[in-house]
Amino acid sequence: MSCIRFDRPAKRWKESLPVGNGKTAVMVYGGKYTERLDFNDAELWSGYPRNYDNPSAAKALSEARALCFNGDYAAAHKCVEEKADGNYTEAFMPLGTLFIRFKGLKRGKYSRSLELTRGVLNINAGSSEREAFVSFPDDVAAYSVKSPTPFDAVVWAKTPLKGRAEACTDGILSLFGVAPDKALPNYLGAVPNAVSYDEGKAMAFCLSVKTETDGTVSVSETKIYIENATYIRLYAVTATGFKGCNAMPQNDPERTRKEAEKRLRSKDFNYDVLMKRHVLDFSSLVSGEALNTGAATENARKLLRRGIRGDAGGIVGILYDYGKYLLASGSRASQPLNLQGQWNAEVRPPWSSNLTTNINFEMNYWAASACNMSACLEPYFRACEEVAVRGAMTARTNFGAQGFCCNHNCDIWRNTSPVKGDPSYMFAPLCGAWMACEAYRHSLNAPAYRPRAVKLIEDAARFILDYLVEKDGKLTVAPSTSPETAFVYDKKRVSVGIGSAFELEVARETLGFAASAAEGALKTKAADALKRLAEVGEGERGLYEWQSGFDSAERGHRHFSPLYGVYPGMTAARGDASFEAAEKLYYDRIAHSSPGIGWSAAWSMCLAARFGDAAAAGKALKNFLSRSLLPNLFGFHPPCYFQIDANLGFVAAVNEMLLTSDKGVASFLPALPDSLKNGKIRGLKKNGITFSFEWRDKKIIYAEADRETGATGLNIAPHAKLVNIKVIRS
Repeated sequence: MSCIRFDRPAKRWKESLPVGNGKTAVMVYGGKYTERLDFNDAELWSGYPRNYDNPSAAKALSEARALCFNGDYAAAHKCVEEKADGNYTEAFMPLGTLFIRFKGLKRGKYSRSLELTRGVLNINAGSSEREAFVSFPDDVAAYSVKSPTPFDAVVWAKTPLKGRAEACTDGILSLFGVAPDKALPNYLGAVPNAVSYDEGKAMAFCLSVKTETDGTVSVSETKIYIENATYIRLYAVTATGFKGCNAMPQNDPERTRKEAEKRLRSKDFNYDVLMKRHVLDFSSLVSGEALNTGAATENARKLLRRGIRGDAGGIVGILYDYGKYLLASGSRASQPLNLQGQWNAEVRPPWSSNLTTNINFEMNYWAASACNMSACLEPYFRACEEVAVRGAMTARTNFGAQGFCCNHNCDIWRNTSPVKGDPSYMFAPLCGAWMACEAYRHSLNAPAYRPRAVKLIEDAARFILDYLVEKDGKLTVAPSTSPETAFVYDKKRVSVGIGSAFELEVARETLGFAASAAEGALKTKAADALKRLAEVGEGERGLYEWQSGFDSAERGHRHFSPLYGVYPGMTAARGDASFEAAEKLYYDRIAHSSPGIGWSAAWSMCLAARFGDAAAAGKALKNFLSRSLLPNLFGFHPPCYFQIDANLGFVAAVNEMLLTSDKGVASFLPALPDSLKNGKIRGLKKNGITFSFEWRDKKIIYAEADRETGATGLNIAPHAKLVNIKVIRS
C-alpha cells in the first residue's frame, strides 16, 4: 500500500495533508488535542462575470506590429502595456476552518498516514484512531474519531471571509457568508481596497456539518458539544452560489445555507458504506496504471533524505502516487485544478491561485491520460470549452480575429483578455492554442475526447491564421512575447519582439493538428500556413528566444518556453536543426539556473528525457527532491508558496524518463537516472498504446504493448538491452 507517513502532527498549513473529491477539498492537520480542518470549495471565487476586453487593443495591435517591424521594440513594449491591457482576474477563496477540541483522549504514540491508492487519511494519536476522506460518489466529507474509553469534544468554525457560524438544535453547524466582490493579486502588495465587499454581487457560500455519535450532544449559538462519546463522526458538505461562468452568482448566504443543510438532513449516512463506496471509486480511478520503484515503508522525511543521497526509488514512487492522488482528489466533476489544485488558505493567494495558462494549468494535466486517468480530464475539457466561448469575444474585440484566444491568466469567470502589467506575462494570446494542443494530445490516449479536442484545435487554428503576419515572405507572430522574460535592446529590458520561439512552436503544433484533423477549407489553410511559418534562428546559446535574434536577459530563466517544440509539444524531432539548437539552449539554461522552483525542475526532467540525457535527468531529480518540496511534499515555489503543478509535472517527468517517442517511434528508458535502476510499470499510455514493462540495473527485462483500436501510428524502437517484448495487439 502506497502511503505518505509522518510521525508528528502538522503545526502549519504546509505540513497538513489534503483530501478532496474535486469539489470539496480539506487540509487536515491531525492535531493531538485540537484538530483543524481547512475547507475549500472548488467553486468559491471572488467576483462575478465581467468583460475586460479592450476595444482599443485592435488598433494598438497594428501600432505595436509596425513598431516591431521598424525595430522600435521599446515603443512596441510600451504600446502593448498601455493600450492592449484589460484587468486582473479574480481569486480562488478559502471557505473556512472547522475546529474539534478533544478532552479525555489518552496520550501515546502518534502517526498519520495518507493512503494514496485508497484516498483515506489515517491518524493514530494515543488511544484514538481517526480517519478523513471526501467521497465523490456521495459528495460529502467524512471525519471519524474513536477511542476505547469515553471522551468529550467541542466543534466550532470560522471563516476569513465575510460570514459567521451558527449551530442548530439537531446538531448541525453551519458556516456561511459571501465572497469578496474583488480580490486583487497578492503580487501587487499592500494596496487600498485589495479585498472589497462594496458591491454585494459576489457568491454566497456555506459549510454545513452533521454530527453522529454515541455520546450526548448539546449546542450553543455557535458550537456543538459532545460528552461521554467513544466515537464521533462528522459529515460535511460545501455549497456556493456559483451558477456558471457567464451567470451572476446567487449571493444570499441564508439561501445557500438552507440548500447545504437540506442536503445533509436528506441523507442518512452509514459510515462503513460511505467508506466502502469511496474507496472503491477512488482506487478504481488510480489503479489503471501503477509504478513500482522500490519499497517505501519509512516516513516521508527519511525517504526524502535517502532519495537526495542517491537511493530515490522509494520517494519517487511515493511522489508519483502522490501526484496521481492529487489529480484524483482535485479534478473530477467541478472546476479544473488551479495553481494550488483545490487547496488554498489565503484570501489573496499566490498569483490569485488562478488558471495560469502559460505553463502551469497545462502542466497540471500532462500526465492524466498517460496514467490512464482520463476521467480526471473532464473539468479540463469543460474549462477549455468555456474559455473558447469567452475567448471568441476577446479574439474579435482585441485582435479582430476569428476563433478564440486566451491570455496567461484565467479564472472561474473565464476571463480571457490580458491583465494589467508587463507584457512579458500579461500579453500572451496564444495560451488558448496551448490549451487546445494539450487537449488534442490527450485525445490520442483518450479517443472519447477526440471530437471535443478537434473542435478546440479548429477554433484555435482560426485565431492563429488571422493573427499571423507576413514578414520577409514568411508568416510570423508580431508583437510576440515569451512567457515572463525579456531581452535587452538599446540597453533597455524589452518583452515585445518578433516571432518568439514559444509562440511560433505553439502555432506550428496547432496548425499541424488542424492540418491533420480538420476538414474542408480550414484543413487546406492550416497546411498552407504551416509551410510558410517562420523558423527561429540559432545563436551562441542555442535556439534564439525570439526570431529577431534575441536571447532572454535572464540566462537561467525558469521558463523553458523556447523549448516548447521539444516538450510538451513534439514539433521538433531528433535530427532536426531546431531540435539540436533547442538542446544547446537547454544545457545553457540549466548551467545558469538556480534550482528550487518545482514546476521548472519537473519541466527540466521532461526535457532531459526527450534529449536522452540520464545524467541531466538525474541532476534535475536531485534538485527537485532537495529544493522543490514543502514539508507535506507539496510542490514549492519561492519564496514560500505552494504550486501543485510541481507535483503533477513530476509524474509526467517520470513517465517521460521511462518511455518517450520521437518521429512515431517509442523508446524505453531514454533517460533513466542511476538512482532509479530497478522498477516496473503497468498501464502507461502513449499515443493510444498501453505499455507495461520491467527493468533491472537499467535494462529492460520484459515489456508488452497493447495497441487500442483507433490508436495512432507508433512503433516500438529496437532496444539493445531488450530481453523479451510481447505485442498483444499490433
